[in-house]
Amino acid sequence: MRRQSAFTLIEIIVTIIVIGIAATALLSVFSSMVRGSADPMIQQQATTIAEAYLEEIMLRAYDDPQVAESGGAEAGETRPTYDDVQDYNSLGTTQVRDQNNNPIAALSDYQVTVTVSGAVLNTVSAMQIDVSVSHPATGAILLSTFRTDY
Repeated sequence: MRRQSAFTLIEIIVTIIVIGIAATALLSVFSSMVRGSADPMIQQQATTIAEAYLEEIMLRAYDDPQVAESGGAEAGETRPTYDDVQDYNSLGTTQVRDQNNNPIAALSDYQVTVTVSGAVLNTVSAMQIDVSVSHPATGAILLSTFRTDY
C-alpha cells in the first residue's frame, strides 16, 4: 500500500499566518503610497495659484499713479481696482479668488497670503513680493520675487 502525503493542520495554520503577515505589510505600504499620491498634485496646484497671483501683482505699477503711497490699499480700493504693487500688501483670503475678487469654488481648500515689503537690491529700491499658498493636506508653498521701478 502506498502512503499518501498531504499538509497537516499545523502546516496549513502556519502558512495562513505567514501569508497574513505578508499581506498586512504589503497593504500598509500601498496605503501609505496612496495617501501621499495626491501631495504632488496639490503642491503643483498651489504653485500655479502663487504664480498667477505673482503675475497679476507684477503687472501693476511700482508706485501709486494717483495718490501718495500708503504702503497698502488706499481707502475705497478693492482688488479689481488695485493700481500698484503695494496695494496687495497684507492681502489674505480664506479662499482663492480671481483678479475680480470672485471666489473660485474648485480651489476652496487653498489659502493665499501676500506680503509686499521694501527692499534694496544693489542700491536700487525694490519691493519684495511674497505669495504663500497653503492647503490642509500639505505645507505652505512660498514664492518670492522683487519688483523694481522700471
